[in-house]
Order: sequence, then structure tokens, then C-alpha cells
Amino acid sequence: MKKLLIFILCLTSCSKILDKTDLTGIDERTWDTESTATLFLNRLYDVSMPTWPNMSSSAALPTGIHDLADDYNGGEAKIWYGQLSVDNITDFYGGNAASNAWAYIRKINILLTQIEQGALPLDVKTKIKAQAYFLRGWVYFQLVKLYGGVPYLNHPQDWVTENLQVKRNKTSECIDSIVRDFDMATSLPASWGSADRGRITRGAALGIKGRMLLYWASPQFNPGNDAARWERAYKANRAAYDTLLIDGYALFSNFANVWLDEGTGNKEVIMLRSFDGATKASTFEDVARPYSESNGGGGSYQPTLELVNTFPMKNGLSVTDAASGYDSVYYWKNRDPRFDATIAYNGCTWPLSNKTNRKQWNYAGVTDDKNKPCVTGFYCRKLINTATIKDNSKLGKTDWIELRLAEVMLNLAECANATGRMQEAYDMLIAIRKRAGIDAGVAGLYGLKAAMTQTEMWNAILSERRIELAFEGKRYDDLRRNKLFDQLNGTKRHVLKIAIKAPFTVKDLEKTDGEGVMLRDRIDINGPDYTTYFSPFVDVLDTQNSINFLPNYYFYAIPTSNILRNPALEQTAGWGSGTFNPLE
Repeated sequence: MKKLLIFILCLTSCSKILDKTDLTGIDERTWDTESTATLFLNRLYDVSMPTWPNMSSSAALPTGIHDLADDYNGGEAKIWYGQLSVDNITDFYGGNAASNAWAYIRKINILLTQIEQGALPLDVKTKIKAQAYFLRGWVYFQLVKLYGGVPYLNHPQDWVTENLQVKRNKTSECIDSIVRDFDMATSLPASWGSADRGRITRGAALGIKGRMLLYWASPQFNPGNDAARWERAYKANRAAYDTLLIDGYALFSNFANVWLDEGTGNKEVIMLRSFDGATKASTFEDVARPYSESNGGGGSYQPTLELVNTFPMKNGLSVTDAASGYDSVYYWKNRDPRFDATIAYNGCTWPLSNKTNRKQWNYAGVTDDKNKPCVTGFYCRKLINTATIKDNSKLGKTDWIELRLAEVMLNLAECANATGRMQEAYDMLIAIRKRAGIDAGVAGLYGLKAAMTQTEMWNAILSERRIELAFEGKRYDDLRRNKLFDQLNGTKRHVLKIAIKAPFTVKDLEKTDGEGVMLRDRIDINGPDYTTYFSPFVDVLDTQNSINFLPNYYFYAIPTSNILRNPALEQTAGWGSGTFNPLE
């Protein structure tokens, strides 16, 4: 009886499958109503859109191995120290058969193809397709910046009739195809209602197009410094910036709250993935906070001394400038206000978990964090919502902001500088520094050197990017596209260790008085108390090896398993007997 029942169920199921006119697994009625078509589109957003770097996985793009920068501790040792194998970078085909870049691209192509067969009104169909075009371009962009050219598929392959063993397109062909996809998305609205927060707008499409063409013009892809690429990138970024201004975007008045203020008054955010703290929760705060203020996390994204020293003074001058007024002992005094918004240093007031007068202590042996002590001497203050209590640090509500106006301005500044439009580059940097709270200074240059050369301006822009976009997932790409890992090779990242000065001990600093207040919390760190109790010294973060980012890492290898599946794929030049040239 049981076998008969199974047979009947199987027969019924098979009959339903055979009755379908579409064997892709998608009910063709999906494309007849806006609600069902939008649900399909929403799933594409979910698998394709970027997220917090610590939440990346083998099925996300970019994968977690790329969560690496000289700005913070950690990062994949195989990349840092020249130990990568052909099979370590799996973005080309990570996850599983249903969770990888090609599965996402196929689903996007199914939408773009099959929606034409549905009964949706033209305006609805066009709006849904425009978003899908953007998502396809976005996924391909993530692959191209890692590997160079990849197979560019613009339709869902027929697994029965088509040859699935396709070759890699030239990188230039991929770039042009991605541009076309992004251009298709420029028909989207300038903004959406609150119920559609996070959907792609025309400004997002233009901004990401500008970012990609900036990458294409940069040394990684453009070692010959082809001026035409820079001009193309300039025009794209100028169009993005001008359109965004027309659409009402502007720098938010308060840098420290750009990520935390999600109200309608924040006009800087252009592209994001939303989180609600429940079904969609961020865990970044849990891993970035001190251990004592996390829910079992802590220890990650601790700023290096190199990042700390990149922040200028409030007068805009570098800490290495003799006229800046920098004090190497009280290094936090009179810095660019973005310093205090980004860096939590020993003794600073940081009211985590709504503890109004809470001070952050990073000295060696601090009892609060003995189970996971501070490694670099600093914590990431940026992106952290102090109202979140420690038990809820894995239930973050803060949206991941992939693109904001400040980046578009920096992208434009870089392209303007490369094409000889020096004043435009100055204008962008001045506006960003003015919003930051840096003093206007001589000639209203906000600490910038007058009459900079093109090389000096390029360095100033990259430094500004490092400061303004710290911990926003941009530094790794900046290092790769500008081939700046070459400058890091042979060096080590540094930390600031905070030793307690003899004869004092941890026990002395943490002894409470009659009011229950610890001695350390009565210390005035801005006066002689600091040097009475603490003795900071510089040490290295990379204790075993120096940085050794090999030249072939600028374009990664296609994993062996993928080439075995598809022998038509050429391996990337520089990896074994690879012949594919990613510069073409």
C-alpha cells in the first residue's frame, strides 16, 4: 500500500512537471502580476547586493577572503604573505550549484528573458527589468575587478541545446557590456518611497558606473595610462555627480552620523542594503566592539597605527608637517574631527550600551577585555551605534551603505586630476574637508597645499579616500586598482601598545574609591596624568612575516575545479601556464 501511494504521488508530480510549458522551474504566471514579478526581483536583490564585509561568505560577492586592508588587523594570511594557491580565490564559483555568481546571473537572465512573455504593463516591466540589468552588471563588476575578463552571458543558457563550455570574454568586452547594463538602469526613478528603501535609483546606476570606469582607468587595468580611459571615467563620474545633485543628494551635515541617521534628512546615501535587527540583522558591531561590550565577539577591525597617523590635524595639515602642531604623546588632540568619529583610543569617552560617561581603556592587561584584548591599541568607533546594548550587538539595524555622495565626489576628483581639471579636484576635496570640520585656513584650502602637481593631488585624493571611507570596504579595492600593495611589500603594519608605567599596575588603575569609581576613570588623559600612568610604545602587527603581495595577485586565478568543468576557460596569465591576458 505504501509503495502504491508513493507511485501515485510520483506520477502526479511528474504529470504536473510535464504539463509545464517552461522547464526552468519558474511558473510562467510569475510575470503576469507585478507582485509576483517583484518577489522574484527581490530575491535577486537579496543574493546580489553587497553586505557588511564580516557577513560575506562563499556565496556572497565579494567573498570573505577579500575582507582585508592595511587599515585594520586580521585579513587572509595567504594574501598578505604571498601564500595563495590557484584554488584559494573562489568568487568565480563559490557556494554551491544554487549559490554562486553564475547561478545569480542565470536567474537575472531568466527574469530579463521571460518577463517579456508576461502580461505586465510596459512601464512596470521596464522598471523591473532596469533593476535586473543593474544587478547583472553589479555581479559581473565584482568578478571582473578580481579576474579580468570572464564569460559574459546575456541570456539563460539552454542546458540541452547550447554548448555550455564558453570562453572568457576580453576584459574590455566585459567592461562595455557592464556599462550597457548600468545604462539600462538609468531609466529608474531618482528616489523610491520608504517601503522600497534600498532599491536602485538612476543615481546609484550612474555612480557605480562611474566607479567601475575609474577602476578601468586605474593602473591595475591601465598600466599604460591610456588618457581616453580617464576621459571616459571623468565624463561618467561628472554625469553621476551632476545628476545626484539634481535629484536632491547632498553631503550630510554630520560626518559622524552619516551611517547612523537613516531619516529622510540624510541625503548622502545612494546605494544600500537595509537591515532591521530581526529577520535581517547585522553582526558587525559584535565583532568590532571591545569584547566586554559585545555578545561574545570583539577583536576585529581594530585600526592600525598607519591609519591613525593618516588623519590630519584640525588645521588640515599632516601630522608629519612641522607646522601642524601635532603632539606625538597626546596624539588625539586637535585632530581632524573625523579622527574622533572613527578611532576609539585609550582613555577616550565612548558611551557604548548607553553608558553616558563610559571611558574606553586599551592598556595591556585591562580586566574588562582580558579574554580578547585589544591588539592594535585602538578600536573602530565608526559605524557603531552606542545605543545598542551588548546583548543586542548581533542584532544590528544599521544599513550597509555601498555608495554615498562623498565617494562619488572622490571618484570625480581622481578623474578630474588625471584629465588636467585640477580646480575640480580641489573643489571636491575642499567640500569634503569643510563638511568634516577642518579649519578653512590659508586661502580657504582647508589644509590642502596650493598649486599641487598632478602626483601630489593624486596622493592627496588617495589619503582623503582612506580617511573619509575608512571601514567602508573600499581600501582593498583602492590598494589593488592602484597597485599600492607594491608599496607595502617588505613592510609590516604597526600598533600602539599601552603599557602601564611602573610602579603602577592593573590592580592600581582598577581599584575603586568610596564612590565605586576606579582610579583610571578619574585620570585626566589630556594632562600629565597620562604620562604618569601610561607608557605607550610602537610595535609590529605582522609579527611573523612582512607583507608580500605577489604581482599575479592583481588578477586572480580561475580555480582548477572550474577549468576542469569548462576546459574552454583559459587560466589567467601569471598562474601556472595561464595564457589569458586580463589587460586586453
